[in-house]
Amino acid sequence: MKPMFRMTVRCLLLVVICGVFTTPSNAADAYSLVEDYTNPREFAVTVEMKVTGKMQASAGDKKTAINMKLNANAELDYDERRLPPAGRDSRALRCVRYYRSAHANIQVDGQTTLPRLRQKNKLIVAEGQPNGVRYHSPERPLYFTELQLLGAPGDSLAVLALLPSRDVEIGESWKLEDWTAQFFTSLEAVEKGGIECTAKSLENDLLQVHFAGELTGAIYGAFTTVTVDGDFWFDVKNHYVTKMELKQSEKRTIGVVSQGLDVEAQVTMNRTLKSGEKSLSDESLAGVPLEPNPANLLIAFDSNAWNVRFFHDRLWHLYKHERDAAAFRLVDHGSFLAQCKIAPLKSAKPGKHLSEDRFLKDIQTTLGDQFHGVTSVEQVKGKAVDGEEGRYIYRVETFGKIGDHEVTWIHYLIAAPDGRQIALIFTVGKDVQEKFEGRDLQLATSVEFLPVANSAQQAAEPTQADRTK
Repeated sequence: MKPMFRMTVRCLLLVVICGVFTTPSNAADAYSLVEDYTNPREFAVTVEMKVTGKMQASAGDKKTAINMKLNANAELDYDERRLPPAGRDSRALRCVRYYRSAHANIQVDGQTTLPRLRQKNKLIVAEGQPNGVRYHSPERPLYFTELQLLGAPGDSLAVLALLPSRDVEIGESWKLEDWTAQFFTSLEAVEKGGIECTAKSLENDLLQVHFAGELTGAIYGAFTTVTVDGDFWFDVKNHYVTKMELKQSEKRTIGVVSQGLDVEAQVTMNRTLKSGEKSLSDESLAGVPLEPNPANLLIAFDSNAWNVRFFHDRLWHLYKHERDAAAFRLVDHGSFLAQCKIAPLKSAKPGKHLSEDRFLKDIQTTLGDQFHGVTSVEQVKGKAVDGEEGRYIYRVETFGKIGDHEVTWIHYLIAAPDGRQIALIFTVGKDVQEKFEGRDLQLATSVEFLPVANSAQQAAEPTQADRTK
């Protein structure tokens, strides 16, 4: 009995010893990478971006591409506070920001543009959409250049989509859901590909996560390949993303509203908890409409040379802007629907405008053999803009053919009480007329003639020319 007793004790001790020394090595620590949106804390965020590569534009024959060297630098500096979700997946990510500064220096083929966020647009709401982060000002429509500036890769809201919904261990990997990869890369549609994350290491309560992947899809209907490779750091003690370093390359074909791209962006985003005075407190946000509405989701277009402003929805894209004309194209879910050309006309005497008969003759002359007839003519009563009741709006709808395609043209003559005039012409294929219905009226009736005395002030605003789509 004694030898067996000693053996039993020896076995028990062995079990205990093995248990003591093996349990920790077999049960690795797991970490939660969840950032609580209900916490009203604020973050101070800085983003630095450098872009190099080339843009491509179609030559006159539309078969040859013109390569243009592209270099850009951008810096963003803002405070940020999370907002409650507006839905599931990407729509669950929302925040409000106070921008101290946002500016860029863009050089394309030797020409420089300096987009910046206007001082009166310091307060911005950023919210997730399936194709990326959407930005709007609670107070007024943004310029297109402002939207492009705010939408730089490496947005501090977009990186939150990389966080896993479950606890992870060091060395563990996870693949992003389809909606997450699309949201992070701002693709309108994804054909194939994905992004994988790996928890690499933990040091001083900062968990480093590496992410990489490639996706092919479309932006503005143009075939696009996006490759990402980067790291972010998550503070496991205070539960927030504190830094991200990203290298993102994009190859995009020439599209109906965008230039071709072959570029690489290097982005560094730093995000720290704020202490002391807050810029986004409950008191400062009281009464501020943080939910989007149709009015503040519009885009403002100003022409300094014409002293004209109008507003359009986000499906219209500025395609070309020269001193004597501008062209917009309407793209919905990657499909080209219509084009709008806008040009100033020679001013008439105060209280006068181009006669309706003359306008009709000019339309026929411009369209030439393409013109087949007039569908309707009418004088449109536009909404009052800053008390400007005297605007004259005349609408003419015509039809004809461009080659073998049946087309509808919608022409507008818009005149100010002081005699200034502009003309708009919308070109719409007959097969998409139902989808286009009414879009011309929204844009045309939003036209404002700005006081000429304010031209110096208007010139200080960001130019709408030299787009870098």
